[in-house]
Amino acid sequence: MLGSCSLVNMSRPIPIEMMVQEFKKNHTNSHLFKIDNFSLLTKYEIDCIESSVFDLCGRKWKILVNYDEDEEHVSIFLENQDPLDVELEYQVYVVSQLKAVWYPKVNVKWDFSASSKPIAKGITNLMSLDDLKSKGFLIEDCCMFGASLPDQKTERPGTVECFSLIEKPLNNKVTWMMTKFSSFDPEKAHQSNEFIVGNRKWRIEVHPRGYEEVKGESFSVYLVGERYINNAPKTKTFAKSKLRVLDQVNRNHVEATDSYWVDEEYDDTNGFMEFMPLSKLCEPYLVKDKLYVGVEFEVISVAKYV
Repeated sequence: MLGSCSLVNMSRPIPIEMMVQEFKKNHTNSHLFKIDNFSLLTKYEIDCIESSVFDLCGRKWKILVNYDEDEEHVSIFLENQDPLDVELEYQVYVVSQLKAVWYPKVNVKWDFSASSKPIAKGITNLMSLDDLKSKGFLIEDCCMFGASLPDQKTERPGTVECFSLIEKPLNNKVTWMMTKFSSFDPEKAHQSNEFIVGNRKWRIEVHPRGYEEVKGESFSVYLVGERYINNAPKTKTFAKSKLRVLDQVNRNHVEATDSYWVDEEYDDTNGFMEFMPLSKLCEPYLVKDKLYVGVEFEVISVAKYV
């Protein structure tokens, strides 16, 4: 176990950006998963974060970081994304930001069974939140986790991605003005133009006469996650957002808020089937055949390669 460090004046010996680049250069067969704004995990009740799919030695993997808010411990797992039937040595760890070490420095043998489903193995209760802070693993709300295959040889440098929660991101309020609403086919789904929030494209989707079992009863509204921009890592996106239909007279809008993980591929399942009764789809919401439907993001996760 690494010795304790005082919380007073705890600072990194080199900038975090330099630390990350040193890791990439010195650790082949490794992937570093850097989490910024770590304290927001508790605020938004997030208990598991997944990295994007990355390549180590020609095989596909994910890092999973679990945070148990009640026990205040973090756990880390390596999950295979390809069906395998082989025994490999692996390491999963948290990286010190005070010196060039990680914990624990131990190899674990993993016997993959031939399974079509991903298998995650690692360390439960890797370290407490207090120890992360006091021993220099969590500094300035940033924590770095990693995975390595130490017995596999390659000349490729390590890889690094950064996950962060962003509150009130740029362009966090978007409103879709639906003119000539009566001309929209009531039996079909309709989508807004795409817009960018975080590092992903989105659309608002509405079902004028409701979706599936509430058809003919409710106006249904969804938030659709689409493709990523700027070659961002393809990983699940956490979002807490508010969908609304605007009251054009009294500003007494119909609103509903929810949190969800949006799949890395196209995902149109997040929203509200019973958003508002069809009986309310009139003035003051529908005025002169015009309806305003909007979304406001309270927080969104973004991922990027470093």
